[in-house]
Amino acid sequence: MKIIKMFRFNLILLFAITLVLTACSTTKSVVTKPNPAAESVQNDSEWWGDRHKTILSRLDTDPELVLVGNSIFHTLENEDRDEVWSKYLNRYRTVDMGISGDRTENVIWRLQNGALEGISPKVALVLIGTNNTDGNHYLNISTPDELSGGIWKICEIIQDKLPHTEIVLMGILPYGYKPNHRDNINKATNKIIATFPKKNSKIHYVDISSVYLDENEKVKKELMPDYLHPNAKGHLLMFEALEGHITKFIDK
Repeated sequence: MKIIKMFRFNLILLFAITLVLTACSTTKSVVTKPNPAAESVQNDSEWWGDRHKTILSRLDTDPELVLVGNSIFHTLENEDRDEVWSKYLNRYRTVDMGISGDRTENVIWRLQNGALEGISPKVALVLIGTNNTDGNHYLNISTPDELSGGIWKICEIIQDKLPHTEIVLMGILPYGYKPNHRDNINKATNKIIATFPKKNSKIHYVDISSVYLDENEKVKKELMPDYLHPNAKGHLLMFEALEGHITKFIDK
């Protein structure tokens, strides 16, 4: 009888150990992988480093508005965009922090390496993400979850370093003349980042995609000649659409 009881005890003990080991194994298997779109990545190109230094040199202007993004903001410095500055941007002591080709991970690096130091703008206008879905010039394409995670990380850094700054987060602008995979990822990402204000009252989402679309939901070539970057007229319409969203926080 004692032998039978000992056998049962050992069997129960073995079963319990098996359950514990299985649970531990399951726990290890669900460890999430790092999100590449939320990593901090420096671009090693000399021109990129020079542009970053130029941005840092402008921070002593005590800006009320900073533009955080990629070439869509960088091209605001083209000569034919003077009217955009005279009509909308100069009044806010704006610092343009756009760098062509930047993905979320590049912006994260810049924000962590000087771009937000010594300033306290009233508004940070953020437009980033379309390069994360570009499979022609980059080796990897972000998923909507990854891309929205990278954008969330950017918003977190801004709030951490600039706690009194309101974040006006733009939806990624439409891409391409006809439906395409890249634009579909951008739209799916917009649906996610549109929910950010529910998690953080300092974030204010605005989608101005309709400015660039015709009645058939196709990108207007007269505003985006390459179906990606607004031209001078496209930029004027951008800040006309954004003016109310910016001034309400500037004048606060």
